Amino acid sequence: MAKGWSIDPSDFMEVVEKDLTELQREIATTALQAIISGSPVDEGTYKGNHRVTVDEQTLLFDSERDDPIGTETLLEGATTIATVTGPYHNIVIQNNAPYGERLENGHSQQAPIGVYGVAFGDVVEKYGR
Repeated sequence: MAKGWSIDPSDFMEVVEKDLTELQREIATTALQAIISGSPVDEGTYKGNHRVTVDEQTLLFDSERDDPIGTETLLEGATTIATVTGPYHNIVIQNNAPYGERLENGHSQQAPIGVYGVAFGDVVEKYGR
């Protein structure tokens, strides 16, 4: 232990990693909420197909999965986010709807400037330093 330190500085690593993990989960959950709330709704298929994965991407799209309010999608995504146990993981939020790119490019009166880009801007504004 270094002279003058009552606690070995390397012991702080666990605290830092725990704090980073909690912040990463918070940011991902905030992003998911923004994405879901900013999603246009016809039948709820787009909103129901936001997928959250950890350290991987998915190609899943289910044309029968409707969630017009987004509650189920948020709960499922938050459950996945909660599985992250350390700060060195990638949390991926995506939507594989065949018309998703058109929605992101403003082809909806409900989301005239897109969904993911707007959510990203909101998260950067809230957490950017």
